[in-house]
Order: sequence, then C-alpha cells, then structure tokens
Amino acid sequence: MKLNITSRKHSLKIVALFTGTILWFYVLNAARIRIEKSVTLQYVLPDNAVFAAKPPSEVVVTLEGPRAFMRPLLDREEKILVDVSRPPWRDSLRPQPVLRATDFVLPFGVKVEKITPRVLPLRLERKASKVVPVRVPMSGDLPTDLEMQEMQVRPAEVEVVGPRSLIAGLKEVTTRTVEVESLYGQSSLNLEWNLPDERLVVTRGSGPTLKYSLKARRANLVLEKIPVRLLGEGQLARQQTVTLVLWAPLDVVRRVDKSDLNVQVWAEVPEGTKGKIEVALRAVLPPRLHLVEIRPKRILVEPR
Repeated sequence: MKLNITSRKHSLKIVALFTGTILWFYVLNAARIRIEKSVTLQYVLPDNAVFAAKPPSEVVVTLEGPRAFMRPLLDREEKILVDVSRPPWRDSLRPQPVLRATDFVLPFGVKVEKITPRVLPLRLERKASKVVPVRVPMSGDLPTDLEMQEMQVRPAEVEVVGPRSLIAGLKEVTTRTVEVESLYGQSSLNLEWNLPDERLVVTRGSGPTLKYSLKARRANLVLEKIPVRLLGEGQLARQQTVTLVLWAPLDVVRRVDKSDLNVQVWAEVPEGTKGKIEVALRAVLPPRLHLVEIRPKRILVEPR
C-alpha cells in the first residue's frame, strides 16, 4: 500500500513538471512582441514611362504579434509589388501610391502597426528612344613594334531607351574602357556597356564586341624545330619541323625556358586530295604572341 502511494506521488510530480513546462512555453511564445522589418519594393510602371528620380527601394514596417509567429518573419525576405500601371495612377507622372496593411501577407495574429514611409511620392517621365553610335574608349598605348590595322565595334550603333530628358542629349554610348594590353594576341574581345545612367537601356542586339587586327612591324622572338601536325587524310612526306618568327612582350622574350608557350603548327589537307600536294601552314598561338612568319610557309603532303 505504501509502495502504491509513493509511485502515485512520483507520477503526479512528473505530470506537474510536464504541464508546467508546456504552460511556460505557451506563455513565453504567446507573449506579444513588436519588431521592425525592412521590406523591399518592386515597381510596375506604365509602358511609356520611366522613373525621373530614383524611387524608394524599401520601407520599414513595424509588426506586432505573438513571439512564436514573429521569429520566422525576421529571417523571411519580404517584397511588396507597387503597381502604378493601373488606375488611378496609370496616366499620372506624379503618382503617390499608399501602402496598406493588406499589402502584406502575415501569419494569423500578426498585425501591421506602422509603415514608413506609407505614401510613396514617385516622379515619372515619358519614355523616348534614339539610335546612337557606339564608341570604345582605350587606355594605354600599343608597343612601337605593333600596329592596329583594323578595328570595328559591333554593333556600330544601338537603340537606347530611357527618360526623354536624357535621350534628348544623348550623342553616343560607350563601352567599358579597354586596356590596350588585353588586345595582344587576339582578334576579338567581348565588351560591356558603360551607360551614363542606370535608367538607360540598350534595347536590341547582344553585348558589344570589338573586332580588330594587330600586326607586328618586326620580330623579337624565334622558335625553332616546331613539329607540324596534320589535319585531314594523308601523311607528311617526312617528319618536318618549322621555325616560327614572332613578336612577344618582353617578359616572354626574356624567359629562359619557353617550352610552356604551347605553340602549334597545323597542315590542313583538303578533303578528297589525291597524290602529293603542297599545303599551307597555320600557326595556333597563345594570347599575347603575334605571328610574323612561318618558315617554310608550305610543306609537302602525300597520300597514305
């Protein structure tokens, strides 16, 4: 009998502890707290308008509600869509949309106490477009041993859309500045636009590309005994090597070991060739190297 009473007391203590713990968590999480949270604004504008001045990118919202529901809100990214492409703002250049508590999707029991700013004084401007030429600014100078024979930017002109006040004075668009040293050993370079205002947009075509041709006036590097590789059917009349006469930057010329330059020389045999034939050679060079001459320029290839 005494054992049963003791067991019952222990059971009651465990139940009381469990119940107290639940009540403690309930009271703790049911307690109402207040937090401030930044909310990102996203805008939808009429098709014929752009921003005349930079709009607010976010608002600060004061929320009040149970602690248990507020914690997840702190880490959740919130966005509000501000649509001024619909009435009553569609035809206005000075719309003032008002944010309301109903613009927020919130858990049950959480309410909006304050929105700062609540009224968004926006300034819009009519949109315009213009076709203007493209210019590529350069930084640095070519070495005296190299000369630019051709240089073309594609597209040569583009259509730009933006605020009417900016478009009216727009004469050209430029790309990011090109360092001349980055042109060595190549024939084209992908560029990026450098528009004077973030509200301007290039509407057609892909990103700009610079096409050019650099020619060396004289050589400063000679690589000998470069093996010739065959592309196509046939075989070389004999094992042949050639000499490459190149221009290279001084840091390459001064290298003691040039075995890692990875230069290649190819002889491409036309399809269906019969009998012996002389084939022109083609050099494949790493960046920064320029070909002046291949010696010899052609080699003899015979069928297998």
